[in-house]
Amino acid sequence: MKNILLILFAISFVTNLNSQANLLNAKNPSEIGKKQNDEEDKSLEYAEIDDSDILWSKVVYEYIDLNEKLNFPLLFPVNDEQNKIGRKSFWRVISEYIIKEIDKDSTGLSLEIHNTDDFSKFDKLNSNEIRDLISYELVSRKTGTQTLYVKSNEIGGYNIKGIWYFDKKASELKYRLLGLQPVGANTEDLKSGVDNAKRESTYFWIWYPSIRNELNKHLVFNDRNNNNRISFDALLINRRFSSYIYKYDNIYGDRTIRDYIRQRQGEDKFQYQLRLIMESERIKKEILDFEVDMWGY
Repeated sequence: MKNILLILFAISFVTNLNSQANLLNAKNPSEIGKKQNDEEDKSLEYAEIDDSDILWSKVVYEYIDLNEKLNFPLLFPVNDEQNKIGRKSFWRVISEYIIKEIDKDSTGLSLEIHNTDDFSKFDKLNSNEIRDLISYELVSRKTGTQTLYVKSNEIGGYNIKGIWYFDKKASELKYRLLGLQPVGANTEDLKSGVDNAKRESTYFWIWYPSIRNELNKHLVFNDRNNNNRISFDALLINRRFSSYIYKYDNIYGDRTIRDYIRQRQGEDKFQYQLRLIMESERIKKEILDFEVDMWGY
């Protein structure tokens, strides 16, 4: 029994040592976190897909609720003042990168940040517009007027836009993430139905391919094994999160689920929210069943 406990202690000790990149080889503390191989920072490149290779496709809009346990790696740590090596929330990674890009170039921005989810329109936001969206003024008697940026604990989820398509060359159903939108905390969603009119419910849409390389540099915390961590980019493109569909492209002008599933007379809010979730799951199952149906006779 003692030997087993010693082995378990040794394993946990070694795991903690390897929890951060280059921890064992660092000559001084400043080298902790630096990767030994620059190739690790490169994101997985998308394969070129010809339009003729796409047999079927459907664009869907989903909401990632950060209150769900499976999505906690995107939420925590919510205290942005803490500066633990290798521990940043998804919003902190995004906001710090955006602020850094804004400070570098006040006139133009290499990131594709738009007002709407229709990226084909010429509605790209400039640096000043983006800064106004993610900052607010705090008036204090002691410090006067301060400009603060939106923090991690003020983000409640993310809307994402993606496309499911069947690649006839690979004979496989695939998913490609196109864009994401931060959503303020306590805003109305399918499950809670809580509305907060004090803050903007949504911020802006980010063209996902324009931020992939930055997300690939930051690792998601793994509470089971610190030495087996993946990047935020890998987590998203591999759909390692929980979400539900709130809109999809359809003949009715891409109407949302709420547009055609209304609350019935005498129906309580819980029952209504349940019907919305069930419709979301029906659409998701219909998409995933397409690949199975391709091989049916």
